[in-house]
Amino acid sequence: MLVERFKSALGKSSHGGQTLYEHSLACARIAHRVLTDHHFVPDWLPAEKRDLVLFATFIHDVGKLDPAFSAMLEAARMGKELPPKRVKHEASTLDFDSFIVESEEEVKEHLHSVLGYRFSARLDFNDILAFAVTHHGLFYLSFEQRGSDVLRRIRREWTLFNYGEVGRITLADLLFDYHPAGGLVVVSDLLASFCHERQIDDAEEIISRACSLRELIDVLLTEGMDQVVEHSIQEYDPLTSGLHDLLILLAGGLA
Repeated sequence: MLVERFKSALGKSSHGGQTLYEHSLACARIAHRVLTDHHFVPDWLPAEKRDLVLFATFIHDVGKLDPAFSAMLEAARMGKELPPKRVKHEASTLDFDSFIVESEEEVKEHLHSVLGYRFSARLDFNDILAFAVTHHGLFYLSFEQRGSDVLRRIRREWTLFNYGEVGRITLADLLFDYHPAGGLVVVSDLLASFCHERQIDDAEEIISRACSLRELIDVLLTEGMDQVVEHSIQEYDPLTSGLHDLLILLAGGLA
């Protein structure tokens, strides 16, 4: 289900386009490389948390399946004027929450077949959705009481409490709860995007320059990789900014 949808969807608009599957798998390969190297992620991080970060890395861009966002990508790929309706793909994540849950075993089996990674347990989809919602640093996942139900909502103004809100998961929560791997979805996404922009087949040479996640983030910043990626995103989402500050935030938590 999800894997096939990703293969038929556009994930990047530059260089003739890249499928959502190709981008997602490139991100997952980077996350897997980092999660299975004790120099980057210590052995004491529970297997359940490694599972969740890897799964979240693969599905983090599911909001790009939104038809309005697909239209933005396709217009940029074809060099046409962008459509009047603009959306943030992270803000469309919950349109596909049931789809993600239903695809759990399919994604696990696929990542095992491609990466050789064995998942240890069933997953917490609240955290997985929160990783997807927060991966550009703009939104957070809110839980709000509506009658007898508690519904997930995507919110942006973290200084406000929304009607009926009984809980939330922010990027800061994920950075703390999954330390030091809480920012890995962001780092994997940015590095995979940079490799696509520079037409680099394998991120290993870049990863090999670092001996820790903090050092890897420093490499991304020193080489200006965030600026390259931000410029490419602005081709279809002109108001995108802040990747540099987001990396600074991640690095500060790893000092």
